[in-house]
Amino acid sequence: MQVKSDQRHLMNFDSAPASNYPLPDLVKFLNRGFEAYFVPIQFNTVTFLDMLRKDGIDLTASRVLILDDQPCGLALIARRGTLRASRLAAMGIATEIRGKGAGSWFMEELIDEARQRGDREMVLEVIEQNEPAVKLYKKSGFQVMRRLIGFTRRGEEAGANKRGALHKIDLREMGRLVSLHGLPDLPWQLSGESIAQMNPPACAYSKGQAYMVISNPEAEQVVVWSLLVEPEARGKSLGADLLKSVIASHRGKTWHVPAIFPEEFGRVFERAGFQREELSQWQMKLIL
Repeated sequence: MQVKSDQRHLMNFDSAPASNYPLPDLVKFLNRGFEAYFVPIQFNTVTFLDMLRKDGIDLTASRVLILDDQPCGLALIARRGTLRASRLAAMGIATEIRGKGAGSWFMEELIDEARQRGDREMVLEVIEQNEPAVKLYKKSGFQVMRRLIGFTRRGEEAGANKRGALHKIDLREMGRLVSLHGLPDLPWQLSGESIAQMNPPACAYSKGQAYMVISNPEAEQVVVWSLLVEPEARGKSLGADLLKSVIASHRGKTWHVPAIFPEEFGRVFERAGFQREELSQWQMKLIL
């Protein structure tokens, strides 16, 4: 496209593999790119490494945006070779060059490289209320798949159905179950492959034909990372009952469901006493 060459000429944009840089520098680039962002985000080396592992970030495919020989942005690319798919896990651009064509140039570069790798599709999630970012991704050819929503539950306890016992199961088994019974186009972080990559203190529970994964249950705030009911058992409130049972087993916690769950999951969380959060995301896809 002529726009790309024009921007390269006017602003001297370039990019380099993120693997060329030390991890502390990448953390610095990412934090700089998320300054004054729609939602406050701050990484340190530990949280950055955890994201790399859990999301399957490929630092060779990830790119540092460079302007006049100075790093000014970072795009983290997650890859799953068997699916020939990539995910834009995060993209941050320094405040001083936002709105000057950097995002469009960078996205075109990332898409071109995905095609050169032989990827068949690229996916991402973007905060629905972040209109400039949504506009950028649509301009780059991404299509909305569905809305993703989140929930919070504070303070009060939940009454659980006494039928059926609550059991702990292995996280890798949970990943297998999600791959077998979950929606085929779940967001990347909810997929069976992502769940199987999780480690303790995260833990998984089952109750009958319902299953879920939570973060460290000893923490003050507990995150729900997965919720699954086997297809033939859906519509029987088993998911809501499992949520209530797990909450009753870990009293006094604040519970958070990140805004990566498909909107159709909403009724299950509402039945378990969760309140929907204001912010939501679009799950988007580009066929390459």
